[in-house]
Amino acid sequence: MLPRDWGTGYPNAWLGITVVNQEEADRDIPKLLQVPAKVRFLSCEPLIAPLDVPRLDELNWVIVGGESGPHARPMHLDWARSLLEQCKAAGTACFVKQLGGMQDKRADFATFPAALQVREFPET
Repeated sequence: MLPRDWGTGYPNAWLGITVVNQEEADRDIPKLLQVPAKVRFLSCEPLIAPLDVPRLDELNWVIVGGESGPHARPMHLDWARSLLEQCKAAGTACFVKQLGGMQDKRADFATFPAALQVREFPET
C-alpha cells in the first residue's frame, strides 16, 4: 500500500501500526521494522491484553491507551505499567494517552496513577 518511492521519497515520514494484543505484536512489528521510516511507532490502543513487545529497542515510540465508551473493554493498569517499563529498558519513548473506560477521554492527566503520568515524544 506504500508508494513505490517510499524508501527514498519520504525521509521524514513517521510510520506506525496499531497492536492491541500479543498476536498482533508478533505478527505486525517485524513487518513495520522492514519499512524505512524516520520514526517507527506503535499505537497500543485500545490495549486489551498484556504485551511483551519484540524488538522494542528498534522502535522510537509507543502510545498506550485504554478503550473508551459505554462498551469499553478494560485496560488493566499493570499492562500499561509493563509497557512503560519495557520502553524505559529499551530507551523507547512512551506516551500514556488515556486509561479508558467510561470516563471522559479528556480526563485530567493528574488523575492518572503517578507512575503512568508519562507523555514522552521520540527524538527525531
